[in-house]
Amino acid sequence: MLLKFTCGFEGKPETELTVVAYVFDQRGALIASAPFKKNQVQIEIKDDGQRPSRLFFASPSPSAPVSRDKPITLNDMERLRAYEPMWSFDPKRNDYELLPIPEINWKWWLWCLCRVRGTVVRPVDIGGEHHEMPVCHARVHVCEVDRLYLLIPRLPDDIIRRIRDELLELIEIPIPRPPEPDPPPFRFNAAIRDLSARNVAKMQTAAIASQAISLKAGAQVMLNPQPLPPKATLSDVPFAMKSGLTSASVNIIRQTLLDNLVLIRPYLCYWPWLWPYFYRCDEVAVIDTDSQGRFDTTIWYLCTGDHPDLYFWVEYSIGGVWTTVYHPPIRCNTHWDYACGSEVTIRVTDPRVPWCGDPNPLPGKQVAVMLIGNGVSMPEIQRASAGVNEGLTSAGEPFGGSLEPHVWFGDALITSGITHYRWSYRRLTLADGVTASVGAWHAMDKDVVRHYAEVLADSTLAFKPYPLGPDPAFSGQNLFKIRPVIPPLNPGAVSSSWAPEVDARENTASAFFLSHLLDGGNPATGAGKYELKLELFKSDGSLVNLSTEGVLLKVPTGAGPFGPGTVTTELVAHSPALPGDMEDRVIRDGTGKIVAFRLVLRVDNNRCEAEIYRVSVDGHTADDCGFTQYHDKTSSDAYVSFKARHPNNFATFSFTIARGSVGVMETASGSVSSNPSTVGGYARDAASVYSNNVPVADLLGTCSKAAFAENLHVDALATDGWSTLDYLDADAVPVAFALEPEPPAK
Repeated sequence: MLLKFTCGFEGKPETELTVVAYVFDQRGALIASAPFKKNQVQIEIKDDGQRPSRLFFASPSPSAPVSRDKPITLNDMERLRAYEPMWSFDPKRNDYELLPIPEINWKWWLWCLCRVRGTVVRPVDIGGEHHEMPVCHARVHVCEVDRLYLLIPRLPDDIIRRIRDELLELIEIPIPRPPEPDPPPFRFNAAIRDLSARNVAKMQTAAIASQAISLKAGAQVMLNPQPLPPKATLSDVPFAMKSGLTSASVNIIRQTLLDNLVLIRPYLCYWPWLWPYFYRCDEVAVIDTDSQGRFDTTIWYLCTGDHPDLYFWVEYSIGGVWTTVYHPPIRCNTHWDYACGSEVTIRVTDPRVPWCGDPNPLPGKQVAVMLIGNGVSMPEIQRASAGVNEGLTSAGEPFGGSLEPHVWFGDALITSGITHYRWSYRRLTLADGVTASVGAWHAMDKDVVRHYAEVLADSTLAFKPYPLGPDPAFSGQNLFKIRPVIPPLNPGAVSSSWAPEVDARENTASAFFLSHLLDGGNPATGAGKYELKLELFKSDGSLVNLSTEGVLLKVPTGAGPFGPGTVTTELVAHSPALPGDMEDRVIRDGTGKIVAFRLVLRVDNNRCEAEIYRVSVDGHTADDCGFTQYHDKTSSDAYVSFKARHPNNFATFSFTIARGSVGVMETASGSVSSNPSTVGGYARDAASVYSNNVPVADLLGTCSKAAFAENLHVDALATDGWSTLDYLDADAVPVAFALEPEPPAK
């Protein structure tokens, strides 16, 4: 059945309105809808027993078109301020001519744009400092909350009376301040302006306090972004409003509340008995945050009404599944009369949500030299007071291979014009670590990059390198850029973010000290103590005087690797120097000002040696087949010897003798060093050969003859900060021998 309606407009709309007609049945279910064109609309009604009962005209929001997945309800008609004409369905009629739509109704159908923007952050403590780190690629849902002027008419009479009673009491007795609210946006000032315009109450702006609040039921409340309760008394309230609130008529009370909605909003979070009536929330936008955690979109709202009342909730992809990580109660977290274009900060505390980017700038200009590689922190590298052990780790290990210092550069450096750095090295001693041999300074020049993720409009994802240096703008100086806070955003890309996950070593190294290539790659002559220095440079290439520029040099206080806990730091040295300063960790100019960070490392890339010699017993050396004879099991000894050597004694060894299928019968292990000179009964000579006379009885046990296997492994101690350098280890060729008694004399 085709129904045709003709209906004009009272007055004359300045712009053409988008109007849709909606027909509902007696149960409130939508039967059909159709657009209204040139004062006419035709609606097809199916002959399925659904009897048309109510007709509405409304202008749907541009951001929520008529065709959508969620069914349209009578509540939507109320939210859209729909007009319901006087009309009754007559099954014998098809054409209906209706009275014009009143001007007071269609003026509510004029839509305005509202820009909604903000940032999603994760509050974290880093290095003892509080930071609000951006959350990238989160999904922010923007919802419009049911208006109070729509809710109050639907509330039961007893609830209206209770609101009145509570409101009068709270106005008379001001509420304590809320607990630890988030920063603005608060709508309290807007509420003051609103009330002032109506001359409703004299209110005072109150500062945010961080003390707990307890109301009648002792319930604690959340108050972001709720407005603060007004500080007013009943005597401040105009007579007309006081009279309306104290009326015996529920209808008068209800209308008084409708006329003074701004007075109710501050208390919604304090009335748990009212919460079951709150709220329906219609989604108007879904936006993904960018590489800085920001989101920005526009929504539509009725120009004639109040600004939108907005609520935000957030999802994050965890394990490939979009998971809700922020969804606080609507009643306490609605942005009433959201000021279009104002910044909204959403703080996600769910520990499953990672943050992106680096910490915000710490006060002042700071540089923290943290680690060599991932495992050796600055406090674990022995300083000048250790004498001959200076430059070794606290465990006595030298360094080798590619050595990569990890450095944190504060963001305030770049903003103050300090944009580059340089690591340099020079020899201090020969391989023994004692004999002085001071060489020239050499700048480290291996390329250093940082990777960043780039996402294109078609969702293409690529990880690109960002070269830090050597910067060609300073040819010959080997200067490296301090990584910028924000990565490049190339043409065609919609977002970018730093991606250290691509390669942990490449993306955390500030430089590469290639110790295995020293002195032409000769480990014997390249070993020794080396001095490293870190300098900073301005954008014009000039050297920075750290003391003059107020740059603080810091080192961590704990051992690496740091793990998930807090990493604290301490100042290396003051300017001028004070007692307790780590003077061996800085370089000063002639006036005593700090110009560089200094570090001494003991380098040794020498390989270990391992060799097992033939066993001899009672003057009989094992033959090529490994056999040797003993004279008397109880008194004969087997002379066992092997070489476990490192040129500078930076190694440990493990030696075993196993019998048949029984297992190890003899073992010796320890440091390859001249002190102690005996390890497990094995004496070490100047050539690093260890030897011992092992009783034959200990080897044979209950056997009269047996076969044995000797094994030797020598472990180098050198580390690159990530792991010990196994390629410097040595394994001796296993040696087998067999003991048997001498044959009886003839």
